[in-house]
Amino acid sequence: MKKYTLILIPLLFIGCNFNKTYRNREEDKQEAEKITEKFYSLIKNNNRKEALKLFGEKFKLTRKDQLNKMLNEINSSCGSKISDTKLTTWETFVSIGTNPKSEYVLLYKINRNIKNTQEKITLEKNNDSIKIVGYDVSLAE
Repeated sequence: MKKYTLILIPLLFIGCNFNKTYRNREEDKQEAEKITEKFYSLIKNNNRKEALKLFGEKFKLTRKDQLNKMLNEINSSCGSKISDTKLTTWETFVSIGTNPKSEYVLLYKINRNIKNTQEKITLEKNNDSIKIVGYDVSLAE
């Protein structure tokens, strides 16, 4: 009976997942902010080609011309000159272990030369690389 018990115990651990999760850690927010700061810097300098490289495969707009069209519409209705970006709200979820997953949501108030906007940027980390997977823009109140 003891031989069977010793054999079964290791088999029980094979199917188990071991993850440690973190929510809203400052260092996770800072890691995501590096990407959003780079994005806004590239947008301010009208370097869309490099800005597009920050978007991941999961980004809802699947074609680059759609993103360019969206940015053109934002620039024409709200203004292309960004004077200030202020992080107003953020959430992070990081899971480390057998099923690693990292998700970040950052909400910014953007001061533009025509109308201010509120912009939500959703990011995910895959293979040690954080990419933008969502970009939602609305008029700020």
